[in-house]
Amino acid sequence: MIEYLKKIKKELIKLKDYQPNSWIKIVNPNEKEINFIVEKFNLEKGNIIDGLDVYETPRIEDESGIIYIFLRVPTSIVSQQTTHTLLIILTKENIITISKENLEILNKLESTNIDTRYKTKFLIRVLAYISSSYSISVRKIMKTVKSDKRNIRRLNNSDILDLVLQEDTLNDYLLSFSPLIGMYNQMLKIKTIKFMEKDRDLLEGLIIDLNQTFYTCKSALKSISNMRDYYSTTLNHNLNRVITILTIFTIFLTIPAVLSSIYGMNIKLPFQQANGIFFILLGIILLIWILLYLIFKKTKLF
Repeated sequence: MIEYLKKIKKELIKLKDYQPNSWIKIVNPNEKEINFIVEKFNLEKGNIIDGLDVYETPRIEDESGIIYIFLRVPTSIVSQQTTHTLLIILTKENIITISKENLEILNKLESTNIDTRYKTKFLIRVLAYISSSYSISVRKIMKTVKSDKRNIRRLNNSDILDLVLQEDTLNDYLLSFSPLIGMYNQMLKIKTIKFMEKDRDLLEGLIIDLNQTFYTCKSALKSISNMRDYYSTTLNHNLNRVITILTIFTIFLTIPAVLSSIYGMNIKLPFQQANGIFFILLGIILLIWILLYLIFKKTKLF
């Protein structure tokens, strides 16, 4: 699907046909649409295909004055993915965005009536949204982790599963941060992208924000790892304790069972006819139990 959007009289409207200084929004294009935009705007088809790859890493390419910016954007609308690829292409006259899905950031840009005449401002707006989305998501996870950490003794299997899912999300974010930070720095050095001084300062601020989010992400991952280790150690300790108690209980039950089975046989045994043999055997059992209790107590099995 290809849409043409342009800001006219303070309003971002959808055009029926292409006009210069437009935002060309492309979502999940088919082969015919890909070939059309490649020929229409003199683009590299290989870069378009890469931009539709959901596993593409952030990077920037300068091909004959046309800038290809590969980004990974946080998302919650794509099944089994926490980030998704977004390709931004800056030509001399237009801004082109290409993605496999209609991401939240695209709808956000439409709702803000962004001015399509200024490509660098459009780019800064996108980068700011990405940095803000990562920051909000990581802070939200960090808040949950700190809450779980304070109540770590009350965690159950469902809570641990949530932590594992959050850990996967943070790991996915972490894979995007380093390339994104490097790409943001590289943008400042590309002469084809002409930032105004104010925009350059904003981009440098976004680099600082991303670095802070990066370290917060690593801190949250470390906390989750420590919590999982604690939960696993506690679970193993409790399991070993239960097995130990059951084993000791079995030993205590085995002693009277052995004596009763011996004197239950249909043969003559010593003291079989003695008066009070039951109480004698009971006394022997109690004595053995006491000795075992003292041994187990000394070895700290209780």
